[in-house]
Amino acid sequence: MGMTDIVRPMGLLVCRVKRSLPIASLVCATVSTGLLSGCALTVISAVDAAGSVVQAGMSIASNHSSPTFVNGDQASLHAVCIEWNSLVPVGDFVPALQYALHKRGVESTVYGPGNSPPNCEATLVYSAATDWGHRTFTDGYTEYLSAINLTLMKHGKIVVAASYETSGAKLDRFASTTTKVTALINKMVVATSD
Repeated sequence: MGMTDIVRPMGLLVCRVKRSLPIASLVCATVSTGLLSGCALTVISAVDAAGSVVQAGMSIASNHSSPTFVNGDQASLHAVCIEWNSLVPVGDFVPALQYALHKRGVESTVYGPGNSPPNCEATLVYSAATDWGHRTFTDGYTEYLSAINLTLMKHGKIVVAASYETSGAKLDRFASTTTKVTALINKMVVATSD
């Protein structure tokens, strides 16, 4: 036979490709017009499997985040004062910071700019920005946390700084605020408790 063998065992159409997939696809489509052939089932199965892999990857990425940049060594702390930044448009940002610090065994206090408590072991300042994007398999646009900058200072000196920034089609861009902030804090602060 030629480049493609077409065999019909027991009433099923089966296509075997020897040299050229496009020609085999064309032959299968022509011969099996109106019928759901073995070739079509194979293509549908492959597309379905690929879709499942993409969905699984996106699900995993939405629960993970990694810092884009970390400068300095992890700090060992028991308490930190967080300077409130009213320009950050994310309502759950400070609670996410406090949660991530608490998980590392660090107590935190929030204070207004210029009102730093005198007994702060360290100070954490932050900034963040949001952007809008289209989630795969959904309609419309969703706001997401696109950039985070955290700076930890002791006695007026920067101990460690970390930042997160989405770029392009980064899969974790729609991850929660807590996921993104926790990834940064884990790189900045030594865990003192389980």
